[in-house]
Amino acid sequence: MAEQAEFELQGLIHYMGRLRETSARGMRAALAQAPKCRFGMLERLHYAIQTYGSDGAIYVGDLARAAKKPLPAVSRALRLLEQDGMAERQTDPKDRRKTMVRITPAGQQALSAGEQALNDFFTRVMARMEPEQLAQMMELRNAFIDALEAETAATLEAAKTKGEPADGKDL
Repeated sequence: MAEQAEFELQGLIHYMGRLRETSARGMRAALAQAPKCRFGMLERLHYAIQTYGSDGAIYVGDLARAAKKPLPAVSRALRLLEQDGMAERQTDPKDRRKTMVRITPAGQQALSAGEQALNDFFTRVMARMEPEQLAQMMELRNAFIDALEAETAATLEAAKTKGEPADGKDL
């Protein structure tokens, strides 16, 4: 029985890797039809602004903290988005020591086009499934992610109490 559980676990891990690789490949193909915009970077910037920013902008330092990246790396990424016309940096008029970043109208347009391309792609994916399969998948997806998040939190807490790093850098 233990061998069966181990085999099923290996199958699940293999499935998750396959799901990640296949969906990433499909998403890249779908985004190839949308305007070039460094969609991943633009989408992460949009998320950070929505989550941590205000008035449609975020301080560059706050963005670096949210992304858990060094400031020079964030600045390089922002430079690429600026060169493409997708984002702009501005000095905060209230505190000239701080720089804010926001997505430009062209960036908003490209982000919307990318999101639409991904929505269209996944709509076509879902159309290939039987209605019963789709309903079952939608029902189980939340149960699986909830269990995964709970176990991840417990594992991170256990590693913290042991004083071990739980950075996952080997994945």
